[in-house]
Amino acid sequence: MRKILFVFLILAVVAVVGFLAYLELRVPEIVYVDDTTHSWADGREMVLRRLYNSGVDIDAYFEKVEDMLITADFTDDEIFAAALASGTPEFFPAFYFSMHNPDIAENEFVFTAMTRQEQAPGQDDFNFNISNLYLEVTTNGPMISDVELRPENAGNSDTDRVTITPVLSADGRSLAVELDNISSYNFLISGAGSMTFQYTYDIIYSNLLSSTALEEQLLIVHVNFARSPNGEFIVEYINEPYSDLEEYLY
Repeated sequence: MRKILFVFLILAVVAVVGFLAYLELRVPEIVYVDDTTHSWADGREMVLRRLYNSGVDIDAYFEKVEDMLITADFTDDEIFAAALASGTPEFFPAFYFSMHNPDIAENEFVFTAMTRQEQAPGQDDFNFNISNLYLEVTTNGPMISDVELRPENAGNSDTDRVTITPVLSADGRSLAVELDNISSYNFLISGAGSMTFQYTYDIIYSNLLSSTALEEQLLIVHVNFARSPNGEFIVEYINEPYSDLEEYLY
C-alpha cells in the first residue's frame, strides 16, 4: 500500500511539474492588430503605438474595420477601440519621433527617437519584448551626422558604454544601426527634404527560454520636413501600412 501511495505521489509531482513547465514554456499566439499615432508640438513630435493581441478572429476584425471605412463615419479612436476589443491586448510597443530646429536661420535639425514598451488599455500581462531591433534610415538629399546612441539603464557603469557602431554612408544619406539595449538615439540632419525610417524586429516571449513569438516585424515611417514661405519649420510623419516583411515584399 505504501509503495502504491509513493508511486502515486511521484506521478502527481511529475504531472504538476510538467503542467507548470508547459505553462512556462508555451508561447501564446499573438497577431498584429493596429497602429495608432499621436502628434504634438505642431506636428514636430509623434508617437506610433503598435498593438498586438491574442485570441483574435482576424477575419472578423478586418470585416468590422472595412465596414467602418465604407460608412466613412469613424475616427481613429473608434478603429483603435475596435482593435482593442478584437482580442486580449498583449504587447504595445511605442516608437517616438521628434525633430526641432535649434537655429531658425539655419537648415540644420536635430532628430531624436526612442522605443518604449507601454501598457495598452485593458492589458494585464507583460510577457513580450522586442528583440533584434534594427534600423535603416535613408534620405533624399539631406545629410546625417553626429549620431549618438544612449544605452538602457544609463548611469550604471557596466551598461552606460555603447559598443555598437552605427554605419553611416560616405555621403551621409543612409544610416544603419542595431538598437538592441539602446534606449534612444539622435543625430543632426542638414538640409530640408525627407527621410525614411525602416525598423525590423522580432518579438520574444519572456519566459525561461525567451521563445520567439513573431519574426521579421516591420515598421516604415516617412518624415517630410521643410520650411513654409514664412520660414516656419514644418514636419510631416507618414507611416506605411505594413506590419511585417512578408506583407511588404508580397
